[in-house]
Amino acid sequence: MLKNIQKQLLLKYPLLWNTKFIPMLILGILFHLLYFTLGYIDGTIDFSNQQNINLETFTVLFGILFSIITIILWLVFYFKNNALKSFYKKSKEAIFYEWLQIFIICLLLTSFYLPFHFGKQLHQKSYFSLEETKNRCRIISNADFFIDGSFGATEIDSLASGLIDSLGNKVDLYKDNQYTGRQDYIYFDYVLFKGKKYNQYSLVNRNIFDFKINTEEEDSIQRITVQNWLHTHDIVAVKNLMESHLKILKEHHLETNLTLEKWFEITYNSPDFVKFQYIKPQLKDYGEYEPYNRYEESYQQPYQKYENSKYSKFYIQQNVLKEKYDIVSDAHVNPYFDGKETVIYLYLGLGLSLLVFSFRITSGKSWLIALITTGILNIIFGIFSALSSSEITYIIFILLIIMASSIYFLSILYSRQSVKLSRIVLNILLWSFSFFIPIIYILVLAYYDKNDNYINPSKEREWLREHFLDMWCFNFVFIVILLFFLSTAIRNWKGLAEE
Repeated sequence: MLKNIQKQLLLKYPLLWNTKFIPMLILGILFHLLYFTLGYIDGTIDFSNQQNINLETFTVLFGILFSIITIILWLVFYFKNNALKSFYKKSKEAIFYEWLQIFIICLLLTSFYLPFHFGKQLHQKSYFSLEETKNRCRIISNADFFIDGSFGATEIDSLASGLIDSLGNKVDLYKDNQYTGRQDYIYFDYVLFKGKKYNQYSLVNRNIFDFKINTEEEDSIQRITVQNWLHTHDIVAVKNLMESHLKILKEHHLETNLTLEKWFEITYNSPDFVKFQYIKPQLKDYGEYEPYNRYEESYQQPYQKYENSKYSKFYIQQNVLKEKYDIVSDAHVNPYFDGKETVIYLYLGLGLSLLVFSFRITSGKSWLIALITTGILNIIFGIFSALSSSEITYIIFILLIIMASSIYFLSILYSRQSVKLSRIVLNILLWSFSFFIPIIYILVLAYYDKNDNYINPSKEREWLREHFLDMWCFNFVFIVILLFFLSTAIRNWKGLAEE
């Protein structure tokens, strides 16, 4: 079947046959489907505190190796001397279509991580609906009040800290240099909630764990809601929260040595909520300098650190619930395809395709000379840039190279002179012209950075920074359009005499 397809392609679509586009397209699609499947498997979440399946490192390394080997084998077949090539029927846009096929092949072989990540996130997201995830995260988050949540900051004592005088007037902190950058503020040892003072280490002043699925406003409302339960002595609401949390814990076969009544008894102590027992959020005891929860380091959640002796004998595997549901929460919030990451893969495929394309339309010798020349020029430009101590010197040199190579190539083309050194110049032009718009963008941005006030930046500067990703997308479209017209020029150039 494959031989028959290749035969039909050779007879009817020789360009597709020559680039091996159809078999490479099939291989690329199968490659992406394989990585989607591997990503879906890698997205398995074990809520019962076992290690999650981690295939990412292995699959990425295997994918890189597979891509390199496949590209090498494809290039061997693609670059083979073909005696029939000169007899192919070619349209005026054949050179552009050839590059387009090369680009698609390169993109399929280098962007395998995108379907892997998509499959992984799709599986993580499939465990619970958005509303169910928000509800469960709310329960787990609020339960931190009665387990081991951190304590909120209290307000600064302005009078004791010297921020106001005895009459309530503000003190000018910058009148004397000794006040500049001072850190000796004094804080109140209590918080006010609805007119009542509570100790800063009471349950009322505890924080909740923030899941990305909830906004800061929603987190703030949740915290105030639990604080209000304690303030109004709403025992039913507190017990319902604990019961819901224990149900989730039991559903995932996680461990605790607490019952609902015991949990309520050792934590709920109205009206001041100061006398309560600290519940371990995990089974294992940790050393004095070892963080007992991975979120303390990874997510910088402001946990209050206590010695293990301060904890009671009771425990709840709250840390496992946080970790697993944080994954589900992120899967619902994060986009399947990150814009910056997608653009990186587009340009990776573009860069590789231009390297292959330039080799194809010129020659191996001129391609190698152009590569060495480019390396030497970059070293020279780097030295001049370092000596000038200017950040944009190197960029200006690259811009000059693009302009010079464009002018030289066009002069050879329109004067109908012999090819001469234009093969080398064409290689350099194809490798560098895609940086034209980014270079202009950087130069304009550098101008505004130099002349703007950083405290009150201009609207133009802010607009440029906000549309950084849009610039790269526009540049990609510009490159494709320019290649379409450049392919016609290359076709005419290939008809010039060698000498």
